[in-house]
Amino acid sequence: MSRYAAALDFGSAKIALAVGEKTASGVRIVSYHDTPSAGIECGEIVNDYKVEEIVRKLIAQAQEELQEEIGELTVGLSGRVLHGRELPCQINRTDPKAYITDEEVRQITRARYNATLEDGNAVFEAVPQKYSTEERFGINHDELIGMVGGTLEATFKIFYGKKQILDRRMTVLDNCGLKLKKAILAPVASARAVLTRPEMENGVALVDIGRSSTEVAIIKDNIVRDVAIIPFGGESVTADIKNVTGITNQWAETIKILHGRCCEEYAVENKKLILKNENDTDDGEVEISLLARVIEARMSEIFDAVRYVIEQSGYASKLTSGVVITGGSSHLENILQLAGALLGQRIRLAAPQNAIEGNSVEDAFDVYAATAVGLVLETIDPLLSHALEFRKETVAQPAKTTESSLFGKEDEEEEEIFDARAERERRKEEERKAKELRKQQDALRKQQEAERKAREKAEKKKEKSGPSFFDLLFSDSDNNNA
Repeated sequence: MSRYAAALDFGSAKIALAVGEKTASGVRIVSYHDTPSAGIECGEIVNDYKVEEIVRKLIAQAQEELQEEIGELTVGLSGRVLHGRELPCQINRTDPKAYITDEEVRQITRARYNATLEDGNAVFEAVPQKYSTEERFGINHDELIGMVGGTLEATFKIFYGKKQILDRRMTVLDNCGLKLKKAILAPVASARAVLTRPEMENGVALVDIGRSSTEVAIIKDNIVRDVAIIPFGGESVTADIKNVTGITNQWAETIKILHGRCCEEYAVENKKLILKNENDTDDGEVEISLLARVIEARMSEIFDAVRYVIEQSGYASKLTSGVVITGGSSHLENILQLAGALLGQRIRLAAPQNAIEGNSVEDAFDVYAATAVGLVLETIDPLLSHALEFRKETVAQPAKTTESSLFGKEDEEEEEIFDARAERERRKEEERKAKELRKQQDALRKQQEAERKAREKAEKKKEKSGPSFFDLLFSDSDNNNA
């Protein structure tokens, strides 16, 4: 059995492979390699062959470096859409006097992955939120173990998406001669890599701004309370710059990285970027203030959506540690100022630092490595994820428990099946809220544009009218004092 744990992050910008080992004081990343993505869109595999080529290359690099074969891996799960909902259950224990064991609780958690979903969806994560017995209500896992009781109630938060997302990853691994160990939500992995223990205990929102999407994980008391995926990221900012300025996508990405700002008010006025190609001929020009205006508009939209996710989670007032931002698009100038103003929380930028040993390979500390590193951490020492081990785990009912129906039905075969009508109603409500959010964002953008035009109009009027009475008054006062 290998002492190493390996993990693959199927990102839209990069596919990354990280390998780590458990040490006496933590986890050390012994190998990290990545390469630009191909065959992946918004975290979903769309071209198996291209992805397989990259995976084989990364595996070969790591095996040559470690001089050891890699046979199984943990993978990250992401996609265009991720759903979440609470799932309560009640367990009638056959022996009320028997102590509640950790294995009994794990079996209850495993059973949640049996939930049958419509439209080809599958449960990605089942996270226990709280437990109750006849005598105690709303207790955590550590308090529960060792208690007794005839009835055990548990509330889970399940996160689910298209089953195809997991199936395509398993197919790629199988074609490369690899086995799947675990599948963990990418934002949960990123959170584990960049958040501190106090942040995860006190309450924090992790915002991972990637190329094609922005992923949010809300954590309190070391429990994942909510996860959401916003379908906008760095690629959306680049596309906006290209469309507004009429330059190429490559130039838009370059000037975004080198000269982009998230706040127009900090941009240098009356300054232009002259774009030159290899033949020293002009490829166009872009005003610095216009560049900042475009970036601010899209990033404001992203943070408005993040704020909506936080508010809908019910934890907006419980995030003592504020918001932590990571991801490949997180280092735009003035992003802290914009995020702070729109989210109303403490903000910090983060990359994998304290979560891994200091003698880990240098590339593992880069912001782009967050998800892959977090996957390794959650494989070796699970803290946030309750993902199954595909190699070992079997989904089974606890030996000494019987479950009552989740929705009051007596037929045990139906107890894990969602009420399709309730699910449709929930989706309609989600769509209604999404439309409401878009209307709010449109109104905010119009208000910001009106304020900007008003400022410009006032400045032009001031230039035409010359110095004001107060300018002359204080000028004369200064001269007299001199």
